[in-house]
Amino acid sequence: MKVTLNKREYEVIEEPDRHIVVATRKEVHGWWPGRRECSAERMLINPYNGCGIGCFFCYSLAFPGNFQVFREKGVVVVARDFDRTVAQQLDSIDLAFPGYLSPVTDPFQPLNERYHLSEKIIRVFVERNIPIEFVTKAKVPQEAVELVKLQRHSFAQISILTVNEELRKRLVPRGASTSTLFENLERLTREGIFCVCRIDPIFPYLTDKKGKLEDLIERAKSSGSPHIVASVLDIPSRIDKGVFSSIKAIFGPGVESDYRRLYTERINGYFHARIGYRKRIFDLLRNICEKKNLTFALCMEYELVEGEWRGLNREFMSSRNCEGIDIPVYGKTGSLFHPLVSCAGDCLYCLDPECGIEDLAMGREGAKKDWKLKDYRRWSRTGKLYE
Repeated sequence: MKVTLNKREYEVIEEPDRHIVVATRKEVHGWWPGRRECSAERMLINPYNGCGIGCFFCYSLAFPGNFQVFREKGVVVVARDFDRTVAQQLDSIDLAFPGYLSPVTDPFQPLNERYHLSEKIIRVFVERNIPIEFVTKAKVPQEAVELVKLQRHSFAQISILTVNEELRKRLVPRGASTSTLFENLERLTREGIFCVCRIDPIFPYLTDKKGKLEDLIERAKSSGSPHIVASVLDIPSRIDKGVFSSIKAIFGPGVESDYRRLYTERINGYFHARIGYRKRIFDLLRNICEKKNLTFALCMEYELVEGEWRGLNREFMSSRNCEGIDIPVYGKTGSLFHPLVSCAGDCLYCLDPECGIEDLAMGREGAKKDWKLKDYRRWSRTGKLYE
């Protein structure tokens, strides 16, 4: 089998999942323009476009470019030697934020067992003393654990949707088992690594029962996680028919009808559950976390107010940063990076940047919120951080 990408034809490799390997000019970059609730800056890294974990609700299916090869052909696009590309880019800047591996598809999906790009990229960051985080629904490789524990601000996020293993199999057919996911938290915590438990997303009528959520949060706490991040499933309008069709096939026409009645709010190209339902869930979760002495935040949750979207973290978040950990800006001294200032890294709410980079004071009206490699290089040239 062959597929065409950017007018070039590639032979598909069948194992362990169907994929092609391509040269890439991708650059590390900040959060995407438009909707944003992410309080801290991150450098986003996606070594795999497409994912073998098999979540029918994955929003990357709505993305353009390489992701459409995965949606239409079931073929993952692997970025050849992306770790070397990332290393060259990091060596070209004097200012860095934590790496985020990966915001779109799982860094430890089955293909990573063949190419190990995620571990290689983690090593690139750690060797330069730049923090990096990963988020996964898979078993964390021990090599990744050993690397991450070497850098004090690096951390992990483990996505656990339910304590019901049979339900987990239907939602995430090729992810790690529920017990393995909690073991991830335990292994990482034993190594002194900060671990977030993500209940992300919550599925209305399926994983939203109070008792089950309390059980999940209690197990997360017992496994070492001090912070919970949550969201309710949202559905990209570009793939809504496919998502509703999957819900019908997996859970039956009654559940599909319930979802169609609930998902009536459209914000920036996504269908959201009605705001009253979502706020009840978030209020419940925050109260559970407070009783258990855990911090809590939301991920990409919004409401419409007079036709404008507004983030819900200002109402429900109990931590300073949405990921529960404060990480300052890092700057290079010699060949290594070091935390430069005493800031908490909460750029989205910053008004008076201690780092000296006015661009990052995103609490100011009209401030830009999406950064690219050229911006990191520009800030490196200004020398503001060293004044």
